[in-house]
Amino acid sequence: MHTESIVLDRTKARELWRDYRKHQHWSQPIDQEVSRAYHAIAQGKLVIKALDSVKAAGLNEADLPKLALVRADAQYCWLDANPDGRCTFAMDERAVWSWRDKAYARMRINFVAGSFAFTKHHRAKAIVPQVPLPLRPKRALQNYHILFEAEWTPVPPKDPLLLRRVGKADLWVVCAAWDLTEVEQAALAARISTS
Repeated sequence: MHTESIVLDRTKARELWRDYRKHQHWSQPIDQEVSRAYHAIAQGKLVIKALDSVKAAGLNEADLPKLALVRADAQYCWLDANPDGRCTFAMDERAVWSWRDKAYARMRINFVAGSFAFTKHHRAKAIVPQVPLPLRPKRALQNYHILFEAEWTPVPPKDPLLLRRVGKADLWVVCAAWDLTEVEQAALAARISTS
């Protein structure tokens, strides 16, 4: 899977992070996001632009997004796509349709009009890969997201990334990357057949 990565030398990132730390008393929330991204890069972590990656991947033959982004504790990714190019990925079907309800705001990722070139209105569902136990965060899985190659048919996906968002910007630290094993795919396939 191709992603839009932030390319910056680790040494330069450490210098920039230290500069931000020196002036943290006057910082705004956006400065803290930038500082956290520099710190992650300085530590050797990969930082990507996940929203831009989903847009850049484009649409498949069925006029649906090739990549999906949803909370890591979701079982399914629900898609609502409109001909004006906007779409919503949500972890719960109600979160897609209840866009005015703030209780569902953390359950969805919205893309603005013009993000995609849909030819018609689409509603679809994809199964979300489970994070393998050795890679799973010890707590607060709801604070992480999974970027994966979406299969909008009832088959298990492959090649996911576990991400942690840096503030509200399109900056995401890659926490883990893995390929689903045959056993994991079979376990997900069993979930598909029972839903």
